[in-house]
Amino acid sequence: MARTWNEITGCLKMKITVLTLIVFLVPSLYQNSHAEEHGAMPDCSKMPPNFSISYLDENTDGSISLNEYLQGDPTHQKKTFEHMDANHDGILDAAEQKEIEQVYRLLHEQHAAGSHKT
Repeated sequence: MARTWNEITGCLKMKITVLTLIVFLVPSLYQNSHAEEHGAMPDCSKMPPNFSISYLDENTDGSISLNEYLQGDPTHQKKTFEHMDANHDGILDAAEQKEIEQVYRLLHEQHAAGSHKT
């Protein structure tokens, strides 16, 4: 049974539509569920534009240990630290701190521009 050109193009259009939904919808759903897993976003209205987490480095060795992170703020959680520790070595090194600060800076800028989600 041979398919007509309209049947073939209709099938392709449907597959493209489904693929497009998957490509754009799935990451969005993951981000929302992932954010909920880690709790509420920080209150960006109280964060200065030059935000830094270096104040958590009590022994000033350039790295932030889990202990320093947890002691630096009562709202900090081990789960959040483990998420930020990209290479899972138990410390937030200078590169990880810079990345964290860039993310917070971006969140602050989005909040200041009024493009944040509530």
